Amino acid sequence: MRQQLVQLLYGVSISSDLDSGNVELAERLILNAVLDGLEIGRAGIWLLNAENTAIECRLLLDRENNQEIQTLVLPRDAYPAYFKALDTQRTITAEDAHTDPATFEFSESYLKPLNIGAMLDAPIRYKGKMIGIFCCEHIGGARHWSEDECSFIGALADLYGRALSAQENERTNAKLERANQLLEQRVAERTRTLEVTLSELTTMQEKLIESEKMASLGNLVAGIAHEVNTPIGIAVTANSSAKDKLNTLNKLIESNTLTKTALLEGMNHLNECFKISFANLERAAKLISDFKQTAVDQSSLNLLETNIKDYLENILHSLMPLTRSHNIEVDIQCNDDLKLITVPGALSQIFLNLVNNSCVHGFVGRDQNKITISVTVDKQSDTYSICYLDNGHGMSEDVMHKVFEPFFTTKRGNGGSGLGMSIVYNLATQALQGEVSIDSKPNNGVTVTFKLPMKLA
Repeated sequence: MRQQLVQLLYGVSISSDLDSGNVELAERLILNAVLDGLEIGRAGIWLLNAENTAIECRLLLDRENNQEIQTLVLPRDAYPAYFKALDTQRTITAEDAHTDPATFEFSESYLKPLNIGAMLDAPIRYKGKMIGIFCCEHIGGARHWSEDECSFIGALADLYGRALSAQENERTNAKLERANQLLEQRVAERTRTLEVTLSELTTMQEKLIESEKMASLGNLVAGIAHEVNTPIGIAVTANSSAKDKLNTLNKLIESNTLTKTALLEGMNHLNECFKISFANLERAAKLISDFKQTAVDQSSLNLLETNIKDYLENILHSLMPLTRSHNIEVDIQCNDDLKLITVPGALSQIFLNLVNNSCVHGFVGRDQNKITISVTVDKQSDTYSICYLDNGHGMSEDVMHKVFEPFFTTKRGNGGSGLGMSIVYNLATQALQGEVSIDSKPNNGVTVTFKLPMKLA
């Protein structure tokens, strides 16, 4: 290749305009290099439309008339020979554009009025697909296009693909930046809501602890404190996971290694984290609202017809950040069509407590953790049983006999309140009008069995 062409290519390849993400700057840079290198009067970038039915002028520089053109459109059906050549040839080298099989259709309408005698068109390919052409137009008579000139225009077409990649990366980076800002804004909003909620809850607890008896404290009052902390903890975990994923995506962008697959996976992960966070924050807010309306009266919980398996799956899904962090496998064994008249809110609080207790007490320092929830129906007694089983550390007989007592905990001084299992007992026997029993041995897991009526009065 001639030294002049090599120098022009080098100048374009090292220009910051090429990788700036501003494709308009790159187009002007490349077209000016085409005009200088081939010593022609007109050069343009034409891109195929989305339907592949026409080719549209992106930018055409006309030095002969000192003009810039961006409004020309060539429909495929008006120039079938030219489009056939575009579809099948690597490069169109029309030394006499008026007679060449690929370009003769332009003779009367385009070439003669502009005194164009020869054309050199090179395809622009992006991600393996032809998206347009570089069109080089020689003013005057016929012209022979050398192999060096064809290679030169082909190399510039490849550099234009690099500019398009930079533009796409810039747009992707901007989208991720907006997503990051939106996430930070939502986290800040949820944090402010959380602070207000915790402040209200703390005030309510202090007043009730002073005025209520021990039996009342073992009921909904203490349950609210424990139950709000659980969905809040899950929401914080989900937000943390989302932040980690955003950091990972930002690193991929900075290293220019972000792929479409990684972006889609990242956005799916963020959507999942948002769903989990929003669902649990809404649950916490609802608990506070219910508490204000009903005080310590559990009987006000609503009765609903509920598909038990679907509802249990929804509960465990909301706890996914917690179970995943402890490597817990969850198995729900229940008839798909089992529907009951019950208090789903009470079931939700019970299993939130049970799973949380398994994580805090049963699975510490253990691998291959598993939780099994099985539901069976006794038609003769018109009852059903729910059996919750974990394969954790288990407990001694002495601890097992005290586990339902309010404020009893083996984690005194380490954040344990001793209210979780007391809440489970009260919800099962009062809100769900049933019975609850527990069985456990050291290093042999815990089994909690609920016997509940099929229909609540």
